[in-house]
Amino acid sequence: MIRRLRTEGNRKRMGRLAALTAAATIATNALAAVPASADDPVEFPVSFSVSGSTVVKKTGSAMKLGPGKLDGALIVTETSLGIRGDLSLPTSKADISLVSGLFRIKATVKVVPVGQVTGTLKDGDLNTHTQANMEISDIWAGPIVPIFPLPTVPNSCKTVSPINLDLSAKNVDVFTDPKITVTGSYTIPSFKDCFIADIALGALVSGPGNTISLDLVSNQN
Repeated sequence: MIRRLRTEGNRKRMGRLAALTAAATIATNALAAVPASADDPVEFPVSFSVSGSTVVKKTGSAMKLGPGKLDGALIVTETSLGIRGDLSLPTSKADISLVSGLFRIKATVKVVPVGQVTGTLKDGDLNTHTQANMEISDIWAGPIVPIFPLPTVPNSCKTVSPINLDLSAKNVDVFTDPKITVTGSYTIPSFKDCFIADIALGALVSGPGNTISLDLVSNQN
């Protein structure tokens, strides 16, 4: 039984390696075969599972992100290799501890992308860009235990403008790396339509220097 399980595992690994090798060969051949015009790219579908975390600088609190998905394509031209896709992330739970834990705030946070993720691959470095609104709802606050609700309207309380997310990773091989970790820092704008929480959220959360790390795991088997 152990030998059979090992054999099956090896077959799966060999199958995945063969698929990745084939994809790399196709892309390499495409680079040579693409017409001289950069306006006539060749696209190859890709799909990644996305998970990670972000840390708000003002509070030092970390919030888990995902698991979500990035579905899109590698874009090959004669002189470049890029990526584009649609990012989707589920809601997350924020738990902010203040004054050495004497006061806490809990809330539901949703990162809603505005448009697609775009990126370039050059000399092994991946650089991506996207914009997203941060929506906050179901806010509770209180000393030690957050038991007092702060009223918000669903899909209303959000950043006054989209957040710019510029993430990067070095020494990347999109065809063979089982996981790609992209990181970056970003600024959280002030909030609007949060009723009495507008000022509180701005004071507690808004500002530069927040960090984010996302793991991209290929779904191509």
